[in-house]
Amino acid sequence: MPRPPAIARRSLRRDDAFPLRAEALGFCFHSPEGREYWARDACYVLTPEAVARMEAAARELGGMIAAAVDRVVARGDYAAFGFTPRLAALVEQSHRLGEPSLYGRFDFRLDPVDGSIKLFEFNAETPAALLEAAVVQLAWFEETPPGPDTRPGTDQWNAIDDALVARWPEMGLPRLIHFAAEREREDEIALVAYLMATARAAGHEAAFLPVDDISWQEEAGFVTPEGVPLSACFKLYPWDWLDFEEGGRLLPLGRTRWIEPARRMLHASKAILVTLWEMFPGHPLLLPASLDRAAIEGPAIGKPALGLEGYGMQVEGTEADESTEIAEGLPPSPTIWQQWSPLPGHATPDGLAYPVMGVWMVGDEPAGLGIREGDDRVTTFEDRFVPHVIL
Repeated sequence: MPRPPAIARRSLRRDDAFPLRAEALGFCFHSPEGREYWARDACYVLTPEAVARMEAAARELGGMIAAAVDRVVARGDYAAFGFTPRLAALVEQSHRLGEPSLYGRFDFRLDPVDGSIKLFEFNAETPAALLEAAVVQLAWFEETPPGPDTRPGTDQWNAIDDALVARWPEMGLPRLIHFAAEREREDEIALVAYLMATARAAGHEAAFLPVDDISWQEEAGFVTPEGVPLSACFKLYPWDWLDFEEGGRLLPLGRTRWIEPARRMLHASKAILVTLWEMFPGHPLLLPASLDRAAIEGPAIGKPALGLEGYGMQVEGTEADESTEIAEGLPPSPTIWQQWSPLPGHATPDGLAYPVMGVWMVGDEPAGLGIREGDDRVTTFEDRFVPHVIL
């Protein structure tokens, strides 16, 4: 009997009721601007062996990235990372203090035939799609009747919620934590609301404020509009954006415990991929990466060191080179070149879909999986979220 593929896309009976039920969980952005973000007619089916390999890969890569970050700080050279001198100083101070991290997300390529894994990048500062992975797909799994055309599989890799609740007490934070996000982003506000719920479940008080409502008082530092000091604040807003803005000059003067801490900029920057390849050349989980395009044999993808949400990607050396738009108004950063390893295509009724495996880390431990797929081989903010099951 042939072995099942490590991962396969399964078409299901279309379920238009579930996204509406999921609105009670805060998932109100399942159809942004008429675009279907939640896949209502499909899931991905994985073998237990594939899940175990991704879990082991995440643990190993976590240690490798920690070692790479230590080397970068020891060298004190942040040119490839695109940091300003002020941001580099904040990163170094945060690293020396060992400020704890809450969460992050690895993006993996999973080969459906041999189950091999390659690291694309580590979203270690403001990773998106957490609510969908931790809550919504678990509710889908539990509420959908099992069956070959409704919900196959017997399990789901998903301990994210429990891990987050257990992580908050380990962070050494004060009882009150503020949570900040952009007021126009419904998806970000929903993610922050979910994290607030996990913090409350762990015994904290949690309060929300739009990120642009944060202000400064000479004696208190960063405060809310009511003048309440931000002793601890989770911000779904990148450090380099804060540094780029007028108030960035105040960051070294504040006394706020920020989550994620500034040191996570090193983990999140695409430039860490270059250091990883220098330290672990030929490692089976890595793809060659360099600041020099000529150092990458064959096709390569260029990524802004401080890029996010798929902006500014450029693929060179293929029959049909690809690129994504460059976001306006964001701080510039160097381009990091990584060997092009295209996502495997999975058949759908409308053509091919290209899934990326998002392995969620809570603290230093892998806790679950979220899968996004697109119609193109470069994953962007416009792609779909597809639930998964384990055979």
